Order: sequence, then C-alpha cells, then structure tokens
Amino acid sequence: MLPRVTRLIIALIVGLIPGCASVQLISQQSVENKIAQVKLGVTTMGEVETLFGTQHGSEERRWFYNLSDTTFEISERKTGTLSGVFPVAPATVATNTRALISVRFIDSGKVSALEVARFFDPPFNNDYWYLTKDDAQNILESVMRAAEANAFRVAESDKPAGMLTLEDGASHARVVVKLEHQTLHITSTNPHDRLTSEYRVFNKKERAFINAISTADFVY
Repeated sequence: MLPRVTRLIIALIVGLIPGCASVQLISQQSVENKIAQVKLGVTTMGEVETLFGTQHGSEERRWFYNLSDTTFEISERKTGTLSGVFPVAPATVATNTRALISVRFIDSGKVSALEVARFFDPPFNNDYWYLTKDDAQNILESVMRAAEANAFRVAESDKPAGMLTLEDGASHARVVVKLEHQTLHITSTNPHDRLTSEYRVFNKKERAFINAISTADFVY
C-alpha cells in the first residue's frame, strides 16, 4: 500500500489538474483535417511541425509521428533524487495507436512524400502520396511492375486517366493508384481484423510494395 502522504499528493494532483484522470481520445476526423492541410511541394517543415508537433525520428529529411489515445497516470517514485521530496511521478501515457504518419522533405524543406497508416475501424485505409520528378517517364508502368513483383495483379487499368486498381491474389483486397500531374496517390484497403493472420499477411505485402515505390527513382 502507498504511504499516506503519497496518497494525499496523488489526490491533490488529481484534484488540481482538470481531466488528468481521463482518457484523451484521438478522433479520426481530427487526423483527416490535419492530413488535408499537407500539400506536396508546398507545405514546409515549419507548417508540418505546427500541425503534428515535434517529430519522433532521427532522420533530418524524414519525420515520424505516432498519434495515439492517451491517459494520465501517476506512479510512485522508488529511486532518484526526487523520490523523497516528491514521491510520485505524473505522466501522460500512450494507450492505443490510431495513426502512424511519415513525412519526407526535399532539400528546399518542402514535403515530398506523406504516408498515413490508420488504425481506427476496419476496413483499414492507408494513404500514400509521393511527389514525382519532373522528368519521370512511364510511372504507371513502373508501379505495375512493382505491384506484380509483390504478389498484386492489375485488376483495372485506365492509363489516360492515370488510374490503376491492384488486387491481392490471395484476399482480393484492393489498392487504388492515381497519378495526377506530379502527385502519385496510393490508397490501400485492408479489410481484415487486425488480430488475424490475414491482416498481417496483406500488411506485409502492402509494405513491400510501398517500400518499392517510396525508393523508386521516379519520386523525390
């Protein structure tokens, strides 16, 4: 059992900090509103930081964000110089990841790629946007080759409109590709429950395909 003084301090903290004992939930709409404000070739590093906060990676030109539900927890300090003076440690703790976001920048400091993986409710839709190079040729053909190399087949193709629909041969889950001007937009839909093996298998294929696109010579 916690000492009486520690229990009193915890009660005081809970009483003084509004909402500290409650769970803070990330809404899907709030995530979508922020994503919609990011424009390839336009949005700057400073604007991304204003939207999403301090990034969590170590790469200079690629930033990572983990948007999670949080809760406020208070634990007992057992060691350290403050353990006797202030015996409890309040902290905000992440409880459930809702979105993983990766932002890549070109040398000018503007966004060249935005990758968004969502974990709200099935089906799980992930979106990937890439700024293509000015002199890139036959981009859709290159995307088709990358898809076929990672066990996707081309279910529908409308090259004049810049559209492809890819299908996973095992689960029939689909990936939609749209090329408009210099923006390559890929939307992947994983229909499976996150706890199933089918989800993990499709996710592995999706990641391999996306890695091939994100490192291709036709994108920045």
